[in-house]
Amino acid sequence: MRIRSFLIEVALRKRSSFKLSQVPLREIREKVKELWIEEIPEGKAVERLSAVDGSRNKKTYAGYVVYAVGACSVVFEKGSLNGESYIAEIDLLKPEEYSDSRLRILMGIVEAKKALKEVGSSTVVLLDGSIVGDFLRPVVFNHEVSERGREWALSSFEKLKENFSLNKIDSKEFYREAAERFPGREYPVVVGFLEYLEYLYSYYRLIEEGKGKIIAVSKRSNSWNHGLDPILPDIAVLNLVDPPPGYTEPYSVSLSQKKFHFPAEFEELLPPKEFTTFYFKLSKGIYKCETDMEAEEALKIFSFYEVEGYPFPLREVHRRVKITREDIEEIVKILRHRGITGREALGE
Repeated sequence: MRIRSFLIEVALRKRSSFKLSQVPLREIREKVKELWIEEIPEGKAVERLSAVDGSRNKKTYAGYVVYAVGACSVVFEKGSLNGESYIAEIDLLKPEEYSDSRLRILMGIVEAKKALKEVGSSTVVLLDGSIVGDFLRPVVFNHEVSERGREWALSSFEKLKENFSLNKIDSKEFYREAAERFPGREYPVVVGFLEYLEYLYSYYRLIEEGKGKIIAVSKRSNSWNHGLDPILPDIAVLNLVDPPPGYTEPYSVSLSQKKFHFPAEFEELLPPKEFTTFYFKLSKGIYKCETDMEAEEALKIFSFYEVEGYPFPLREVHRRVKITREDIEEIVKILRHRGITGREALGE
């Protein structure tokens, strides 16, 4: 017998007691009713809308990683699809340690830069995910970097800003110098911190230059702002209740609501930033919106571009940018790279 059969037995025994929330559904519905607005404004197209999304994938070898990160924007002119463009990077991450955290940051950099390229010519820029979460998500490098490493990274960051590019990851220009100064385990922490500085700067530039144009949509969220359940985040409870089309009363979220300090200059630049936040349902599914526009204006855009309950531009850009496992394998073949993964002994 394989473990699958045993897991099925366990699932059958737990089926009757498997509940998402211990709060009576009646009580939850009453709470949701108090904050839910059963109305979606009539849809409206905008002159030029850009939807931006990023993707990442990797192949892990024994001690290092081959990765690909990319970002895509699709443009809609007065409601009609009118073009796409990309940024992508392929490289090695050495060593493997911290590669997951670094890869997330590297993808964020290209995604922010792709959006930054669009804000000048677009009426609205749609982002996939939480713009607030992008800033507030804890990053290990901010805490683990040594004082010597921090000083070097901050100094290098000043040079990086002078030659800031929207077409590539600028931190990579400093890898060689970092390897000479910080060998061994300190290297990925120091360059990871520099990448984090570029990441924060890219997003800071985005919200500054894109004022009044940014709309971010999240499919998941860990926020408890409405306190609908003592443990479950609001979005999980709202999906459980499944209210009619509408949205929650908007509230303001500030980047000052954090439990850590941003590095250096960002501690002064970022905390004052605020975003209007609300959950919404168009026809099916609950999503979270964060924007620096009026909530009703964002809802009009969602309503116009809706397909099966979700903004079609974000669905389309996600489909185009996704980097698959097959893509990574093809990239490795093109690079003619042969390495040891460590899984060969298992026949994998």
